Amino acid sequence: MKSILSLLFLVITVSCLGQAIGTLNLNYIYNPQNEVDLQMKVVKGQTDIKIYYSLQAATVQFTTESCSISWQRRDSFSQREGTDITPVEIQPASTTDGKKTGIISVPIPEKPWLLVAKISTASVSKSWLYFKTIEANYPVNAYLIGASGIINKPYVYPKIDYQIIGSSGKPLRGSFYKDKFNPASPPFVESESPVDRFLLYDSIFTIQNEGKIKFTTQGLYLLQEDTAAAEGFAFRHVGPAYPKYSRVEDLVNPLIYVCTREEFDQLKNANGDKAKFDKVILDITKDKERAKNFMRSYFRNVEFANLYFSSYKEGWKTDRGMIYLIYGMPNEVIKTAQNETWNYLGSKQSFTFVKTGSVYDPDYHVLVKDKRYAESWFSTIDLWRKSRF
Repeated sequence: MKSILSLLFLVITVSCLGQAIGTLNLNYIYNPQNEVDLQMKVVKGQTDIKIYYSLQAATVQFTTESCSISWQRRDSFSQREGTDITPVEIQPASTTDGKKTGIISVPIPEKPWLLVAKISTASVSKSWLYFKTIEANYPVNAYLIGASGIINKPYVYPKIDYQIIGSSGKPLRGSFYKDKFNPASPPFVESESPVDRFLLYDSIFTIQNEGKIKFTTQGLYLLQEDTAAAEGFAFRHVGPAYPKYSRVEDLVNPLIYVCTREEFDQLKNANGDKAKFDKVILDITKDKERAKNFMRSYFRNVEFANLYFSSYKEGWKTDRGMIYLIYGMPNEVIKTAQNETWNYLGSKQSFTFVKTGSVYDPDYHVLVKDKRYAESWFSTIDLWRKSRF
């Protein structure tokens, strides 16, 4: 069965240019072992939309130098064939430290369309598609530059100088939110209060365009040229090991999904004491080796959830991050303009996430909850607790 699925996935990947984006299995974008990874940061300017891209080969079988990028336009997720385009190259592609980076631009459109990047390699007849929606009202109009270039991920680290770049050259106002935000509720909890599209900040500051700043307090930041407009650039200031967690006290909160209330309180009350923390984990798994396997596997998923789904809150706290954490990487990922569906073939579970983007995260998705998920959820949690996932 596995070989049949692998062959089917290869056929789909190779022939993807003849299929609509909305019918492709895109699970490779959440696969940490995929051969390549392409990051695209879209920033709206005064007269155009710039795309800052970074391509990296993720396995020893491929090198960034052997990969090529071609660009295509599609008008919808259902369009089977696109149009090859040659975007304006503001910064031609160059390779440094194993990453191929560049900057392209396209005009601000009247109607949304898909910019599709096809990654190909000469070593095998295989390709991958990555895409971004190009739209006139895209809310991101600023970005950060760090020591290694444009910051593509929505988080920054301590003790590093960052340069802030806005689209108009005006000073930017920064809003800081110290709220740690609640983790997503399990998929069967249907009544959940939505997060406000505009949050109440805890403090504000002003910085000149192209000015440098070093972030000292962990939390959410929003930089805006015009506070009356739903445009800006949001990111979190995180710990130095993120998307991993290295401190015992940081390991507690992600365990909320697999602990009873009493166990979770015990972990909280351990206050970073490793011996007390380990005892609770051992009481859950009933075996030292299972405890080690549980912690290693669980926090590997936490790391990947943070890597792929970090938003105004940590990735594991989001709806997609929660499902990735508990159920693992989906076998199938189907995307449309307004939603994303994950299919797990073994458990025959399907989860749909609806796009509800805002200035804090244009790509934020919310899970469609259903009480019928309860049985699957609790049986999967039981497997985690027995270290039999």
